[in-house]
Amino acid sequence: MPAGDITHPVPDLTGYITEGQILLSREVPAYPHIDPLSSLSRMMRAGVGAGRTRPEHLDLAAQLLAGLSRAREAGELADLVGESALSQSDRRYLAMARTFRTGLLAQRPDEDRTLEDTFDRAWQVVSTLPRSELSMLGEEALDAGYRGEG
Repeated sequence: MPAGDITHPVPDLTGYITEGQILLSREVPAYPHIDPLSSLSRMMRAGVGAGRTRPEHLDLAAQLLAGLSRAREAGELADLVGESALSQSDRRYLAMARTFRTGLLAQRPDEDRTLEDTFDRAWQVVSTLPRSELSMLGEEALDAGYRGEG
């Protein structure tokens, strides 16, 4: 797209007639350079959940996106005041985003990853946060997948 303009008619209109959009960004430091907060899927709701993937799929994805959004805000604040001036909670969200990039998003081109492995990695990412911060996941899902402390 011209000069990275996602509002340019070709990518903008194409996204509405396909299943969604995967936005690649120069801001994402590691391969693949996918910006999950700007990407979307129109087919996800129809293809996930009990009997298809896992019951917590949508909630886990929503929790990851909420955490990444909070991490982006914390990162912007850290750019202004320095990471050491952030609250412990904000630093945890930044750590969660790093774990997301290195443990879940990063994948070698020759790496085959199963859906179960992807779920395990997603749970590792959200488990970097305190259980009390994971308000989008039900108790049953948390009991089954959460690996952090309290």
